Amino acid sequence: MSALADRSLNERLKSITSELQSERSARAEAMKERDAARDAFAKKDQLQENTRIFEDPDFQAAEEAVKQVGLIDDKIASLEEAEKGILRMLGRDPSNGNVAKRTNGDMPNWTGGWNGHRLLAEADDYQHALELGTFASQHQFGTVQMGEMCDRDYTASFLARPQAAALPTAPAANIGTDQGAIAPDVRGIITPYLLPLSLLDIIPTGTTDSNIIQYVQVTAVPGYAAETAELAQKPQDGITLNDQTAPVRTIAGWVKMARQAMDDIPALASLINTLLPWDVRRRLMTQMLSGDGTGQNLLGLYSVSGIGAPASVAGDNTLDGLLRALTTVVLSDADPNFVVMNPLTWQTIAIMKATGSGEYMLETPGGVQAQYSAASSVWGLRAIQNRAVPQANPLVGDSTGATLLVRQGVNVKTSDADQDDFVKNRVTVLAETRAAFPVWRPSAFAKAPLG
Repeated sequence: MSALADRSLNERLKSITSELQSERSARAEAMKERDAARDAFAKKDQLQENTRIFEDPDFQAAEEAVKQVGLIDDKIASLEEAEKGILRMLGRDPSNGNVAKRTNGDMPNWTGGWNGHRLLAEADDYQHALELGTFASQHQFGTVQMGEMCDRDYTASFLARPQAAALPTAPAANIGTDQGAIAPDVRGIITPYLLPLSLLDIIPTGTTDSNIIQYVQVTAVPGYAAETAELAQKPQDGITLNDQTAPVRTIAGWVKMARQAMDDIPALASLINTLLPWDVRRRLMTQMLSGDGTGQNLLGLYSVSGIGAPASVAGDNTLDGLLRALTTVVLSDADPNFVVMNPLTWQTIAIMKATGSGEYMLETPGGVQAQYSAASSVWGLRAIQNRAVPQANPLVGDSTGATLLVRQGVNVKTSDADQDDFVKNRVTVLAETRAAFPVWRPSAFAKAPLG
């Protein structure tokens, strides 16, 4: 390039720089006028009668002030593009810190070291948007959807470049193990112990396609058939039937989580996907035992009408009470196959000793592991320990006397459309199930009297 052309370009660059300074000063004044006009309209109590908002003088003044700021911004952007073009003609790189960028809330000067605007300016997507005129829109309202301008890998490579930084100072004292020399031993999230839901494994499970179960309950079976003489009147038999319903109920629970936590801690998502379904099933099991049938509650075994309840006899111990409940179920023609009890009730049984010898009545302490295993039994019944069972009322039953009918299995759903989750970067995790619990034969169950 000739010296004359170089001198001419420098003069033009000087003129553009001067015009830029003038426009930026004008922009500062326009910003003040815009803010004043906006405040004047905002403080206005009400519009004049029969006046629409866009016909109000203060609104028009505020709108015009906003337009003026936008026009000045467009002119500044055009001058900056011209400034960059002349710098390239002169063989200077506009991104090496020689160009004075906007101030007063806009892009700061580029000096040595880290600068986020320089990172954006070097991105190919940004340069492509610049060439398309994305930033020179003549519209003063609305937004431009930019998308991802710099991906994670490009940002990482930019940060890896040598940057100007202050040298670290020497430590004030001796270096110890608490100053980052040893990495911590991070073990992550420890899953808590969860109550075994063994009752759900005993009661038969089926499915339903309806929202209510209707059935006829037989509360008394025929028992009057007898031998009859010739020409004698034959005995009348009797059957007692009751119409019953078991509505499908919804059991659900939810938590809110930060999206960043769900993305950054995989174990957290797995934990939530374990705990929420478990809690729904735990509540379902509790309802099957003690739901009172009111409101949205299921009707549980302890609340159903017709369940056996033998009386306690003076001098009975815990084993005696269990046997009385077992006999009650047998006398109803059912075949009991389990007894569910509180762990403290089981403990009472396990430590019972024979009078005189003091020997344990069930097994010696050497068999304690078998006592607390799933194979434990009392009076030939499978013994199940469950903290949801009242300590004073173990339940003996024939598992075929009731069925858990599932309308919808335990589902886990996530959404960011609840309340203000989307703008707060949260997700709501919901677990729910729908089920009914018809008790076909209440007499197949009995509460053990424990004094």
